[in-house]
Amino acid sequence: MTAAAAGPDAPRIEQARLRGDSIELRWSGDRAEQRFTLLWLRDHCPCATCHHPETRQRLHDTFAIPQDLGTQEIAIEDAGQTLRIDWAPQQHSSRYAAEFLAGLQVDPEVLPVRRRLWDAMTIARDVPAVRYEALLSHDEAVRDFLERVESDGFAFVEGTPATPEATKAVAARIAYTRETVFGGYYDFTANLEYKDTAYTSLAIGAHTDGTYSFDAPGYQMFHCLAAECTGGENVLIDGFRIADLMAREYRDDYQVLTEIPVVGQYLEHERGIHLMARRPVLRLNSRGQLLQISYNNHDRAPFLLPPEREAAFYRALGTFVRLLREPRFQYRRRLLPGSVLVFDNWRVLHARDAYTGYRRLAGVYLNKEDVESRLRVLRMRASAGAPASAQ
Repeated sequence: MTAAAAGPDAPRIEQARLRGDSIELRWSGDRAEQRFTLLWLRDHCPCATCHHPETRQRLHDTFAIPQDLGTQEIAIEDAGQTLRIDWAPQQHSSRYAAEFLAGLQVDPEVLPVRRRLWDAMTIARDVPAVRYEALLSHDEAVRDFLERVESDGFAFVEGTPATPEATKAVAARIAYTRETVFGGYYDFTANLEYKDTAYTSLAIGAHTDGTYSFDAPGYQMFHCLAAECTGGENVLIDGFRIADLMAREYRDDYQVLTEIPVVGQYLEHERGIHLMARRPVLRLNSRGQLLQISYNNHDRAPFLLPPEREAAFYRALGTFVRLLREPRFQYRRRLLPGSVLVFDNWRVLHARDAYTGYRRLAGVYLNKEDVESRLRVLRMRASAGAPASAQ
């Protein structure tokens, strides 16, 4: 958080004024003024005494900051790149990089992404994909791949050998594998090894996974290892596109699906498992923006609502499902050996047609925070000009 060499377009502080318990910063150019309280600034002092230089963790006691906190001197240094504050009554000096202060936001995006909402026609014109060899060899390819997953909700890794080793290699280039009741790496046929319709050859309706988990898997990866069968076409649907349409054309139904928590469950008493969780079909963040789709009619557990809310719930859910079933929103593709599919399980619903014959599928779950962490670091390295080689 201290200043480094900055280019001509870097933010520069022109004036720092003490106003009561705050410092107002005026910036060069047309950047808006900012105000920081003395308490916030002292709490975020970046020096090695207050924040560990390697772990970046806070070392000082926030609540030991004096209530009569003041300043001895406020200065602008390094041609506007640094703000220096000498504190009183404590004998302490803090230096803040202008770039750090200028980049702060109220309630910022955890991972800024420009999403591309799609239907079957628009995504078919530009299917997101990367080659297996590039993904394994270059961090730049991993970054581009994950950017597409965040933008479009899914992407393919093409030219992947149809082996468990290749499946695990792709996963390892992205993030840690998540352990669930199905294990970590899963590799299965229609053998009903687990009490789930995915382990059959039956048709599976559009859904997200993990509606019975407090923290549903953020991402899912499928790799077809064998497809000696007929049928079994896979379907992907942009749930955020469906929600966007509902918010505009079926506002009441949209509102209901953001309000009523739905209970999901997974039952396998033979193994001592009965998972249950509850959240709305359309989960919003603190700003009222759509954060997660959570829908699986197979796993919906019995729960009661007051009669008037029950009627509203079934009506709203019916609207949602009717839109899911419209072909214009369904990107259909038979997943064959050679292609790995990674998709955002909080956004994209997936389905599969029934099939006859032998089909072997492998894959993993990945945590939302782990994948976003990977992309965040790759962005940082790219902006710093780090080499794009395998890590």
